[in-house]
Amino acid sequence: MAVSKMSKLTLIAQQEYSEQIMSAIQGFQGLEVRNLFERTVSNDWMRQFFDDVEPLSSQDGLSKIDSQLEQIENAIRFIEHHGSSHEKVRHLKRQKTTLRSLEADFQERELQIELMNVQELQKRFLDVHAKKQEAEEQEALLQKWYSLDILPQKTTLHATQIFLGTTDVNVWELLEEQIKKEQIYYELMYSDDRIVNFTLLYLRKEHSIVQELIRQFGVSAFTYSKERLPKAELAVIQRKQLELVEEEKVLVKKIGQKKAIVERLEIAEEVLLARKNRWLVQNRFVKDDKLFLLQGWIETASFPDFKEFVSHLIGEENLYIESEEPTEIEITEEIPTKLKNSTLVRPFEMLTEMYSLPKYEEVDPTPWFMPFYFVFFGMMVADAGYGILMLAGTTIALLKILPRGMERFMRFFQVLAIPTIIWGLVYNSFFGFSLGYPPILSTSEDVISILILSIVFGVIQIFIGLGLAARENIRAKNYLGAISNGFAWQGMMIGAVVAGLGKMILDSQALFKIGVGLAIASALLVVVTPMMQSKSKIKGLAKGAYDLYGISGYIGDLVSYTRLMALGISGGSIAAAFNMLVSYMPPVARFTVGILLMVALHGLNIFLSLLSAYVHGARLQYVEFFGKFYEGGGRAFRPLKTEEKYINIEKEK
Repeated sequence: MAVSKMSKLTLIAQQEYSEQIMSAIQGFQGLEVRNLFERTVSNDWMRQFFDDVEPLSSQDGLSKIDSQLEQIENAIRFIEHHGSSHEKVRHLKRQKTTLRSLEADFQERELQIELMNVQELQKRFLDVHAKKQEAEEQEALLQKWYSLDILPQKTTLHATQIFLGTTDVNVWELLEEQIKKEQIYYELMYSDDRIVNFTLLYLRKEHSIVQELIRQFGVSAFTYSKERLPKAELAVIQRKQLELVEEEKVLVKKIGQKKAIVERLEIAEEVLLARKNRWLVQNRFVKDDKLFLLQGWIETASFPDFKEFVSHLIGEENLYIESEEPTEIEITEEIPTKLKNSTLVRPFEMLTEMYSLPKYEEVDPTPWFMPFYFVFFGMMVADAGYGILMLAGTTIALLKILPRGMERFMRFFQVLAIPTIIWGLVYNSFFGFSLGYPPILSTSEDVISILILSIVFGVIQIFIGLGLAARENIRAKNYLGAISNGFAWQGMMIGAVVAGLGKMILDSQALFKIGVGLAIASALLVVVTPMMQSKSKIKGLAKGAYDLYGISGYIGDLVSYTRLMALGISGGSIAAAFNMLVSYMPPVARFTVGILLMVALHGLNIFLSLLSAYVHGARLQYVEFFGKFYEGGGRAFRPLKTEEKYINIEKEK
């Protein structure tokens, strides 16, 4: 398979059908809307026919939707955090449906009523919470003045004054000593490891002395302005706290009952997210009081289905729709890339996307590296038990409806479970145990054979990469480039293999000479071909010599493939070592703690083995394989679709 062929779609209709058409495009999930107001050569006709038309403003619509989404998120979060624990939150179970069905069941008025009810409960709850907090602060303060038995503001004496103060516990002893020295009456109200509260009763003529003590020891004055004594005020506060607790319980119960609407709120959020995506492209098409005009990119194979779908929806007589081939400029600057592969290969597209998508007219590397990654991953994990566990886990997970990204990830590892099992059987490893038959390849006795096999796999993959490089050059009509970048290097590899067979295995001097001759002739092509391409023969020769020097890089590439042997042997050896460790335990410990230890150790080894195989397998593709032919730099195809936060939206037809 390859990169999907794309066409440029043009759709014209009356303005009254614009909302239906945009909803249909989003439900179809196969059309990327072009920006008609972007200053490009392809949009020159816009300046000719619609020069006075301005892009539609989407700010107000987006602001409204963002506000609604924020209200929904706040409502769900509030209900989850503060609702009664006796009520279970009913989250939306992931399901499949069409956008049309989803929007048909959405009632915006009902949503606003529900949100207002939740917001009212939230306001009351926060008000009660604030009153409780205030009461707790007052209670804590009154506890510290509980022993006060007079009301300072109501106690008026001509000769004396009352002072309430708080000071640091570290200076209290010195302050108390000074108070006693000045023969001022005092009472200790409260003390802890930080502060001391006290009262002073002193003659008015001693006011300056008291003020000096306050200043000297950093005493904070306390004003008690309540109408009741702290003891009586505390009793009132505590009764109020009990009332607030009861009120809060009632509110928590009511909030808990709202957990039943979380599912509906999540459906509403999905609908609003879909509408938001439509608003985000509002400024890309032409729409006035009469006309609706839109252009976009669509798969050529999908155009007939889309045309039939939209025509059936609003009537064929109510729109004009056509498709055309992209121009050379559009292919170079604008057209997106959409990969199209078989069901087996499709999960591996994520590796291509992580690196870089191919340009529109470039080869899709996914089907070419997939068989190698398939084999390499299994060779590096190489345990039948781990593979069976992967296969069972991913298969069970895929029985549920999963988010698209997670589903693809599960299918990726479900496919990779197969080579893991096969290589586990080849190495005779089942959770590190032997299955009781002689291994096809022993990780302890056939290390050299496994090493040679790893390098052979590398030779084959690099050879295919060079062939793809030659093919890409031929497609670009760069025939000399196909020779210098592909065929010549393939010739050197074939020559080296033939020479090696003749010298070391078949003991054939003739075959050895043929191989050497082929390698030398191919090397000369690497040097000479740039001379034929360049106007300056000296520069061409220098470039060819430099290219030939790159043979050292090929040696390094082949050495990189030895990791297939190293990781495969290490993973199995570590698993066997874990088993041996547990086998040395006494029988009682072996079947108690030993089982838990086995699960933990093998779990760690599975994680590390899968991570290593995933990373190193990708590294072999990105560096050793892609480096021979692949450039990348394509722009991903981004059709107008929904977010699918809670629901998988099926493509409408």
